[in-house]
This record gives sequence, C-alpha cells and structure tokens, in this order.
Amino acid sequence: RNTVHRLPTMVTGLDVGLRRLEFVALLFFFIICEAKSERIKRPEIPQQITWFYANNLDIGASFLGDVVGLNEVPGLLQEKQCRIFHSTSNHFCGVCNTRAAPNCTAGGPEEKDNPGKATYTMVVSSKQEVDDWHAYLVQGNSTRVLVTKPEHSSTYGCYAFNFYDRDMTNGLGCYRWEVQYFSDPAWPQLSHDP
Repeated sequence: RNTVHRLPTMVTGLDVGLRRLEFVALLFFFIICEAKSERIKRPEIPQQITWFYANNLDIGASFLGDVVGLNEVPGLLQEKQCRIFHSTSNHFCGVCNTRAAPNCTAGGPEEKDNPGKATYTMVVSSKQEVDDWHAYLVQGNSTRVLVTKPEHSSTYGCYAFNFYDRDMTNGLGCYRWEVQYFSDPAWPQLSHDP
C-alpha cells in the first residue's frame, strides 16, 4: 500500500529533476553561444618584419641597402646576426645569417624546387611608380641585380616587374622581388590603418 502512494510522488520528483537537468543544459547552451558570439578581438599588428636569409650577412644587407635603397635601422643589438631595413614606415625587411640561405644555384630563383621560392612584393600607387622603380634599379646595377621588363597582366589586374640579386650563393639571389601596381579597382587604396 505504501508503494502505491509513493509512486506519484516519485514520478513528480523525477519529473522535477529532469526539468532541472533540462534547465541546466539549456543554460549551459546559452552560455556557450554567448561566449562564441563575444570572440576576443584580434590584436593590432602595428609593425611587420619579413625575414630573408643570406650566407653572407654583409652581401645580403648590401643588396637591401645599396641596391634596393632601403634605410637600415641603426644600433640594433642583433646586427651581427641580422640587419633590419625600413621598407615602409611600419614594415621592415630583415636579412639574417642565422640559418643557411635557400640553395637555388642549380636552376636560379625561378627553379621549380627552389626551397626559398617566395616573392616579396612592393606595392606602389601608380604605373609611373613601377616605371620609376624599374629605372632606379637598372641604373648602374647590372652586375648586382637582374631586372625584368615591366608588363601588364590582365589575369591579375596589375602592372609589375621582378628583380633578383645576382648573387645566388652568398646574397639574396634565391628570392624573387617584385614592384607592382594594381589596376584592379577592387584593390584597397593606401591606408595607414592596420
């Protein structure tokens, strides 16, 4: 007899317990959804360095400073292993001798299996600026730099040329350098915001 009277109470107690579990699960679900919707904002990137490797630090640094014409950041503690140059106000190019430079002596910088095959592109504001860079690099630098002819690419919506350090053994000769102007109207205009 006592069992019959307890049965509704047990069912009611079980029902309340299930409702509490459902409430806790639903609350947990909303907390997770809220946490996902309040993602942490991406931190700013106020400066950037692109690193290149040369077997001879002075030769690699000379290419960036003397040939490309970038200004070296003076007085850095690491100048015996890495030298850093301003390319724009908040972007830098660094050359280091802390690891072996890519080896592309068999087929040059455009070699299919070149381990350092990368392009460093300097984006300028006009076709005229591409031509100005071209003239700047070819003047008196033919023994140090190989410069291709500027061309328009309808595929990529740009006008550009490539140039290379001729020293593939000790300098930065296994990297491709490019000066480019985007004629594509979707390309973002110059901005000082990161």
